[in-house]
Amino acid sequence: MVVVGAGMAGVQTAVALREQGFTGPVTLIGAEPHQPYDRPPLSKAVLLGTAEGSAFDVDFEALRITLRLGCEALGVRPGDHVLDTSGGPVPYDRLVLATGAEPVRLPGADGVPGVHLLRTLDDAERLRPVLARQHDVVVVGAGWIGAE
Repeated sequence: MVVVGAGMAGVQTAVALREQGFTGPVTLIGAEPHQPYDRPPLSKAVLLGTAEGSAFDVDFEALRITLRLGCEALGVRPGDHVLDTSGGPVPYDRLVLATGAEPVRLPGADGVPGVHLLRTLDDAERLRPVLARQHDVVVVGAGWIGAE
């Protein structure tokens, strides 16, 4: 079983497979290089520097879940049962796509100073020093992170 996406849905899927007695191999693939983490704390604890990234409290090794982090999914070849990734092809018997969503970029905002996206741990790390010197902000978005 290959699960693409190391966010909440992907992690919970991999864990649930083990909890429900699945004994075959489970591989969790995530595009980010970081240990899988919860995104909502990015807008508070991570930005304030009071959290070390909010990694999920899951012992992947004990659950026999293989992590392939920093590995971006590029395409699926269903007829061949192969997932193409930045780390090479990954064969699968069953495939779960739990990649989540990408933030909508405001038209014309690319490259504009002072406009930032907040979806990943790396985004939060880049934004933290900006917020240390700039206290007036506008948040556009009402997803989990924007609403927090």
